[in-house]
Amino acid sequence: MISRCQHLESNVAANIRAQLIALDTAYWRDRRSHKPNVGLNGEVGHYFSCGRESVPQEIRQLIDDTAPNFFGYDLEDWVVNKTPTQGGMPPHIDNEGYLAVALLCLQSGSGCFEWYHGNDLSKPEQIPDESGQVIRFDQVDLIHAVPPTHSERYVIVFLYR
Repeated sequence: MISRCQHLESNVAANIRAQLIALDTAYWRDRRSHKPNVGLNGEVGHYFSCGRESVPQEIRQLIDDTAPNFFGYDLEDWVVNKTPTQGGMPPHIDNEGYLAVALLCLQSGSGCFEWYHGNDLSKPEQIPDESGQVIRFDQVDLIHAVPPTHSERYVIVFLYR
């Protein structure tokens, strides 16, 4: 099931985003070559990730403090995804073994999260990015994607068991 709600005020999301933008490029792993997220047809997405253990303590604590609760699940980890303009992720199914995911959008208008009704690729539904919005899903086999972005996109992916 997919749900969404406003989780943070826009200014709080903007503050987190500003701190992430300021990180040196050495913090970010290019997911085209490091643990690529391969699409259903073997395509590789174009985005960068920075894991919880890699970010400076001040940012880690800020993100830990803003993590959304997901009833029935325990937060295990999180990662920040940075998608450059025109980057994205092809339709795929996550295979990390988590039972639920919450995506925290840190800006509006940069792109969207796309999912497919009944995992039918002919039935896409897009949820546009809104600053501070959380998109949650607990269907582990959900086919989803990030279509090419309009501008640089930052999303925190919270992972639950």
